[in-house]
Amino acid sequence: MANYPASSAVRLADELVLAAVRLTRRLRAQDDQARLSGPSASALAVVVHAGRIMPSELARLEKVQRPTIARTLAALESAGLVRREPDAADGRRVWIAATEAGLRMIAEGQARRTAPLARQIASLPAADRAALERALPILDRLARGATPTA
Repeated sequence: MANYPASSAVRLADELVLAAVRLTRRLRAQDDQARLSGPSASALAVVVHAGRIMPSELARLEKVQRPTIARTLAALESAGLVRREPDAADGRRVWIAATEAGLRMIAEGQARRTAPLARQIASLPAADRAALERALPILDRLARGATPTA
């Protein structure tokens, strides 16, 4: 991997953050059927991705305090989007899992947000689509906090 001057890396990081924020805002704005707040939708998506998760782990992943995630989970449970499952080994512990309605909500929302972007990507020149494909593993490593490799 080439080493870039710090000023170049900072400029690139600034541009990447701005592009990510703009893309996220545009995708959310196109999803006029979204019924959840951003934090609730994020928490539900994490639960769906995990399959099942403990509230403390969800709070850690969402970078919120336990009382905050408890309120979020109560609202999601009240809406029928998640359910609590007792831990078989320790009755004091509880797992959170998505209901069928929660799974459906995440899948439908993802489809609504992805479809317009997919159409836009399909209209790009092949070289631009290939550049995006090559960039995906790097972006994924950055998103996960891992140091990119050559």
